[in-house]
Amino acid sequence: MGESKVVICAVSRTPIGSFMGSFSSLSAVDLGVLAVKELCSRVGLDPASGIVDDFLFGQVLQAGCGQNPARQVALGSGLPVSTPATTINKVCGSSLEAAMLASNSIRAGHSKVVIAGGMESMSNAPQLLMGQRRGKKMGDSKLVDSMIHDGLWDVYNDIHMGNTGETVANVSGISRSNSDEFAVQSHHRAAKAWESGWFDWESFSVEVPQRRGDPIIVSKDEGVKPNTSIDILSKLRPVFNKEGQVTAGNASTLNDGASAVLLADEEFAKQQGWEIIAHVEDYCTSGVAPDQVMSAPIPAIKMLLERNSLDVLEVDVYEHNEAFASASCAVAKEVGIPNDRFNLHGGRR
Repeated sequence: MGESKVVICAVSRTPIGSFMGSFSSLSAVDLGVLAVKELCSRVGLDPASGIVDDFLFGQVLQAGCGQNPARQVALGSGLPVSTPATTINKVCGSSLEAAMLASNSIRAGHSKVVIAGGMESMSNAPQLLMGQRRGKKMGDSKLVDSMIHDGLWDVYNDIHMGNTGETVANVSGISRSNSDEFAVQSHHRAAKAWESGWFDWESFSVEVPQRRGDPIIVSKDEGVKPNTSIDILSKLRPVFNKEGQVTAGNASTLNDGASAVLLADEEFAKQQGWEIIAHVEDYCTSGVAPDQVMSAPIPAIKMLLERNSLDVLEVDVYEHNEAFASASCAVAKEVGIPNDRFNLHGGRR
């Protein structure tokens, strides 16, 4: 039995809402359901048909969300109870890991159709009262922010993840001006992409009910700042190290949103009459020391290129998660990716 070819037949994502912004009244599961329902509608797939063999969804901040949030999204989207669902937590790579695991299942012939994606509501991450199970006889209790504790804290080195943006800058020789220039470019590229309609094929408008009055319609990413400039960013103070370079302007924002992809066996997709958007050819992951995490894409990209006998310049477009501009600059520099092939539509949402 030969290996099945994996294709992507549909994609969908909500706009990315800013922290405590337009989506703050919606849970991560709410956002996930919206993305999956939109995904199915784009190919005319009835969620209740039973065609979907598996459902894999990434989420990092699961505290307070209830059992297996992916399962909640699957059933909330109308998939039958017979469809299994798994929540993936690989921190920033959670939804990518979901897509890779889905591809593995299809390649192996275990599944014909898998929905993969991810969701997050940083606005709704709860405050935790730790150590109270046995009670506290004396002293004060402290609330712990689960957003930071579960998502933004390096447990191995006991540092905020922002410090890893400083580390990668030091190792790869990225200056503050490099980071600020890249961040401004990213905002401008994203703004231009929205203006040109580039994101229309993946994003969809979300109607958010209000306590009073008409619902609001969210149609664009809320974190994009088209009017930002080097002059503005250069005046911001470093957040994690007073002698450092990571600021609120050249680091990614805190956000709420969800996305989903429909992956399928190529022959099955053709039988269904689904449009084939892309073929999934290969993927890989790599591990590095926890405090070097922002450099992890460097060996991964090199490994993938080598495995497929490709030169850096034989790939037209590279997309990198711009958690920190310093990390994006380092990845592009160390791999040798030209600027005109890297995050062409912005890496910050």
